[in-house]
Amino acid sequence: MVIGLTLLVSGCDFSYMSVMDPVGPIGEEERNITLLTVILMAFVFFPILGMTIAIAWRYRSTSTKSAYTPDWDHSWLVEIFAWGGPLVILIILAVMTWISTHNLDPYKALESEKAPLRIDAVATDWKWLFVYPDQHVASVNEFAFPVDRPLEIHLTSNSVMNAFMVQRMGSQIFAMSGMETKLHLMSHETGNFDGGNYQYTGDGFAKMRFMARAMTEQNYQEWLSQARSQGQPMDLAKFQSFAQPSMAEDVAYFAPVQDNLFGKIINQFREPGALPDQQMTPAHGAAAHQTSTAHE
Repeated sequence: MVIGLTLLVSGCDFSYMSVMDPVGPIGEEERNITLLTVILMAFVFFPILGMTIAIAWRYRSTSTKSAYTPDWDHSWLVEIFAWGGPLVILIILAVMTWISTHNLDPYKALESEKAPLRIDAVATDWKWLFVYPDQHVASVNEFAFPVDRPLEIHLTSNSVMNAFMVQRMGSQIFAMSGMETKLHLMSHETGNFDGGNYQYTGDGFAKMRFMARAMTEQNYQEWLSQARSQGQPMDLAKFQSFAQPSMAEDVAYFAPVQDNLFGKIINQFREPGALPDQQMTPAHGAAAHQTSTAHE
């Protein structure tokens, strides 16, 4: 049986385990929470498993050492063991949840000597558009950024609800039409990391993937130059055409990008006189975010 299971498992794709190999501070803290939770649960699982085996062995039908006590009905030692251990574990988990929920607030900026890089992520059916408003460029299904620099990601959707996540960087957050959510991430390592939409959105859901590329500052500047030289202009009208349901297999670039394109995309879903996008506060998007910490 062991050999058979080993052969079956050898054909599985374990890329989903990348959350346990993080490259940034958010992912590292989430991994640590996961490991601590597993260790705490082990204090429940292994004693129960051990006692089950021990009781079955001690009170087996052929045992001559177990006492027969038909009138036994209570033991303070058993009560303390059965209730005290889980109670302590619940208290520890509650404190850990409180602390980590505040530490991993996606709206909380990361501490760094470098200024954060703003990137606007827009989900469409079925592709991602990443807009760099200060650099006036945009990319499709490619998310490039310098290593060791905080990322201030603003998210929205041009369609149904989507869920943004780069597994090795940590945190999942939802993007919804007419709303803005925010996420802060950073990578300490260069490399290409898988990202995508983790909320089912229809026919093209499986293809709605992107590559997060952490690179040196020099390579990032070269990437910007490439995007400017290869890109086509992007304004709201161009975006509306781009956002029609389709799947993009290849990376594409846009430059220059219309000023405040992100705000204009959001305002498509607002009635005249609604709250301007520049006045939005985290409270408007708080219900939309979901931090993928281990205790959830």
